[in-house]
Parts: sequence; C-alpha cells; structure tokens
Amino acid sequence: MSQNQNEQCSKMAAEFHPRVGALVSVGNNGRTAERQQPTQEFNNGLVFGRQPLRDGEIFEVRLDRKVNSWSGSIEVGVTTIDPDMLDFPTSATGLREGSWIVSGCSILKDGRSIRDNYGADLDTLAEGDCVGVQRKADGDLHIFVNGEDSGVAATGLPQRVWPVIDMYGKCCQITLMETPQGISRVSLLARYL
Repeated sequence: MSQNQNEQCSKMAAEFHPRVGALVSVGNNGRTAERQQPTQEFNNGLVFGRQPLRDGEIFEVRLDRKVNSWSGSIEVGVTTIDPDMLDFPTSATGLREGSWIVSGCSILKDGRSIRDNYGADLDTLAEGDCVGVQRKADGDLHIFVNGEDSGVAATGLPQRVWPVIDMYGKCCQITLMETPQGISRVSLLARYL
C-alpha cells in the first residue's frame, strides 16, 4: 500500500459533526461523544459524522460505556438530511426524509420497519464492542459488528448520506475508531475502492 493510500485510510471518519442531540457532549478532538444524565434520560443522544460518507468508507464507533437503567441501546444508520439543517428528533428512529436506521435487529426506513431479524442484535452489544456503517458505491448499506459485515441492510441509497449513531437507552458513551476493528488496512482499502 502506498503512503498516500495509507494516509487516506487513516483519515476516514475523523470526527463527529458539531451539531449533536440535546444531551450530548463531544470531546477528545471530536472523536468521543457522551450522553449526559444517562440514568435519568434515555433519548437525545444523536450524533452524526462530520461529513457525508464516501463510497466504501466505514464509519465505526466503539461502545465505551453503558448504564443498566433502560432497555435498548445503540442505533446506527445513515440519513440524507444535512445535520446543519436538521430539526433534531429525540432518537434516530424519529429521522424522516431519507433515513435508514438499524435498531436492535430491525431496519427502519424513515421511521417505519422494513426488515426484522437483520444481523446481530445491537441491543446486546457490550462495552468495548464496535459497530459501523458503510455505503457502497452501488448504493447498498452494510452494517459491521466487531469488524464482521452483517450483509446488505438496504439498497438504493442516494450518493450523499451522513452516518448516524444514536446513544439510546443503555448506551451513553462512544468513540470513533481510526480503522474498523478486525479489518486490515488492505481489506479496508479494497472496500474503499
């Protein structure tokens, strides 16, 4: 792999967007997000990638901290809505107008369930587990859990989508991963091209 290709891979998914849910604080140079008051409130934990996903890019986070106060946990997906223009809903399942979200093991499009029994149940992820989203050049959405591709979650996605992570329920802190866990830089580059 050339130096330029290696640098390109390491710059993917560099930070969270500055606009976040009402209870979110972002630190660690835009790479760690925390939902405040997690034992008192289970909503308002939305974060987005700072920029739209590039074809093949994997936007992956590590679940750093959970609480035992609620049911449900991290939700992931993509949206066509620019975070700068968004009227923030309380959770990712409230996103409309071009949004695909995985909640538990269900896939929702614009807040309506379109598929059940998809991949690993995100509600069962533990502290230290990783989850990521990828939009491939053909418009397919893929979800990764601990570096493993769960397969096609949705098809026909438009070119310009932002990654969405919802620190919902038990999930209260996440950190962006530099390179997706369990995926070599060579594999990552092959998926990127």
